[in-house]
Amino acid sequence: MNTLKKGMDRLLRHRRQRSPAPTLGGRELEVMKILWRGDVLSAQQVLRAVTDNSLSLSTMQSTLERLHRKGLVAREKTGRFYLYGAAVSRNTIITQLLGDIAEQLGDGDMAPMISGFMSFIDQETSEPLSADLRDAIQGLPSERDE
Repeated sequence: MNTLKKGMDRLLRHRRQRSPAPTLGGRELEVMKILWRGDVLSAQQVLRAVTDNSLSLSTMQSTLERLHRKGLVAREKTGRFYLYGAAVSRNTIITQLLGDIAEQLGDGDMAPMISGFMSFIDQETSEPLSADLRDAIQGLPSERDE
């Protein structure tokens, strides 16, 4: 238990320089979800997979171009068109978003974010957290919003 608390304290004090999460619009996020499935697709294939049937091929190509400029999508020219794949994993984006939350709401202090995340897990799951983990979180050296 004491080892877990010391490890958590060390983790929370160690902050690396990080890049913020890219801003993604609804359509961009939907396209990324399609590409995170692991397929390499043409703009036409992505267009067929999206839920909005009113989009044109040129709109989809523009969306994929924006994602490419943001560094989120890799593309390869094949004949007269590009094939697209995710260049950044879903896990990377989630990690960046969590870092943004810690920076914006916790002034860089991860303890309130972890406490909030653990409360979220408690609300969303039927299994309670282990007592050791709960005690370690409760003992973190930070003020928390309840």
